[in-house]
Amino acid sequence: MKLTDVDKYVALREALAKEKTALEARLAAINRALEGKAPAAPGKPGPKPGPRRRKRARNELSMKEAAVKALAGRPLSRTELLAAVQKLGYTFTAKNPLNSLSTLLYSDKSFKNSDGKFSVGK
Repeated sequence: MKLTDVDKYVALREALAKEKTALEARLAAINRALEGKAPAAPGKPGPKPGPRRRKRARNELSMKEAAVKALAGRPLSRTELLAAVQKLGYTFTAKNPLNSLSTLLYSDKSFKNSDGKFSVGK
């Protein structure tokens, strides 16, 4: 049987598609190596990109409960409150715990701010 021009074209196209797939897989492995990631096992997807999450600390009190307890005596600034909350045993896993505490203080209506000193509103 003689190959026609169409048969030759189809065979060549299939060979090129197969070569393209192999080259794309190789390029993906090179990109992973340049990013410092281990190559994925054949047939298995690689690790998902994205930020790594920190494990949440197991605290006896919530951050709000710890802040309310720390503010029971007198109004405190944000940094004073942070130190008092940590002294109560509350553990932060955030890189910047003051940001986490500030979010609570400014978003929760039960905390009142008077000239940079926070207290628990009634």
